[in-house]
Amino acid sequence: MRALVARERPGVRVLDFCAGRGRNTAALRAAGFEVVAVSDEAADRDGALLESAGSIDAVVSTHGLLHGTLDAIAARLVRLAQCLRGSGTLYATFGSVDDARFGRGTRIAAATFAPLDGDERGVAHTYFTRLEIETLLFAHFAIDCLEERRVDDVAGKWAHAERPLSNAVHWFAIAHRPVST
Repeated sequence: MRALVARERPGVRVLDFCAGRGRNTAALRAAGFEVVAVSDEAADRDGALLESAGSIDAVVSTHGLLHGTLDAIAARLVRLAQCLRGSGTLYATFGSVDDARFGRGTRIAAATFAPLDGDERGVAHTYFTRLEIETLLFAHFAIDCLEERRVDDVAGKWAHAERPLSNAVHWFAIAHRPVST
């Protein structure tokens, strides 16, 4: 969200995808952005993003592409790309295989696990290598920046009150929709 504020001009239309408690929505509005918020519950519903198709300048997703199965995340990326107009930008967070939670909990697929306890008990998380996240993004976006970072302080106790993060690692991606010729 901070990268979006630093790179985009106030007034542009931003989609806060899987808006959670609305922290990013409130901060973006306070910074002068027009924000369309999509709730976590609506994220996978058919038609939830239809009204936004081709009308969004930037998308921010701090956990909508971190949570879910690989198929769900890939499908969300398709819909998010369709929302963007022109060479709109995606600012997103994805799970990393370097995260301490990788391989723990209920295994749903090769790189997808759901914690057995804590705030996110039962919530699927998919974890990616650099090559896997690049491949996933390249299907619909050109990558501007892809960084792997520790996030214990970024998504600490406020997001994980029951069990604060410890050695959590996420991919931070900034990518834009290529303009077709």
